[in-house]
Amino acid sequence: MASEAQPLGERGRDHAGVLTSALTRRGRQRFTGTLRMDGSPGGTVSMRDGLVVAASTPAAPGPEPLLLRSGRISEADWSAAFTAGAPEGRLERELVARGLLGDAGVQVITRAAVADALFAMALCGVRTCTADPDDPAPLLASDPGLDAERAIREIRRRLDLAHSWAALGLSIRSRPRTARPAGAVPVNAQRQELLARVNGRRTPRDIAFALGRGLFPVMSDLATLIADGLATVEPLLAEGSEAVPDPEPRSGPTDHPPGHPEEGIRSRSAPPPHQGIPYQESAGLPRRRHRSTDHEPRFQRKPPD
Repeated sequence: MASEAQPLGERGRDHAGVLTSALTRRGRQRFTGTLRMDGSPGGTVSMRDGLVVAASTPAAPGPEPLLLRSGRISEADWSAAFTAGAPEGRLERELVARGLLGDAGVQVITRAAVADALFAMALCGVRTCTADPDDPAPLLASDPGLDAERAIREIRRRLDLAHSWAALGLSIRSRPRTARPAGAVPVNAQRQELLARVNGRRTPRDIAFALGRGLFPVMSDLATLIADGLATVEPLLAEGSEAVPDPEPRSGPTDHPPGHPEEGIRSRSAPPPHQGIPYQESAGLPRRRHRSTDHEPRFQRKPPD
């Protein structure tokens, strides 16, 4: 099991060192398989010959919610295509054959989902990474994929912007609400739709899932709305609260102490997460309860009523 130390240049700015170093290493090795990122909430990165072809995290919408929540594809059409194509691993071809997406449209949506998921994982932080070379490819993947170094440059560019939004009080945990500006401020249709979801209870992630838009573009538009005086940020919840819930605690002690991230090849296989079911968004202020375990305390969010 090889250790992945966080680069000195990344410390203090973000917690993306494990993610970026893993992408760099596996890209150079022309790795094929899945990288499982342990974080809050973490996620997965699928690679083929060293290229990033898919990424998934509960912190950001994947291809399915991006298509369905935005209204680009109806749920009935998606279900029909999924039923016909998913069992044989040809969901992409089925979507194109049914005229629901073009070849270019598939690449646009898959690449956008990859970039957004990588940004979300980097923003939330990654503690450790485990590589699984035997994991099957996802149903919807970018072809040929994104070069690892290019993906890292995009991650860092987006993190720099997210860092600048902190001056406005905006973070992934923020719960913005509308504000009454002193004067009239023009707002385009896309930002007006976003503003309609801003109610002091939803986080940027909640709004992204509700609209079928990526986390990064939603946060970018929120920053503009806050700067224009059309939205403001509610104070954070109690210490330890997360807009995105932590994964379930492990059944045994962790192999790596905090502050010493590692990456390794798994000696056992594990079933991949279901590709077709997006993480359920919250509707309103989530309820939390504290549960003590043998690990560090976590706050779990109950699903909405």
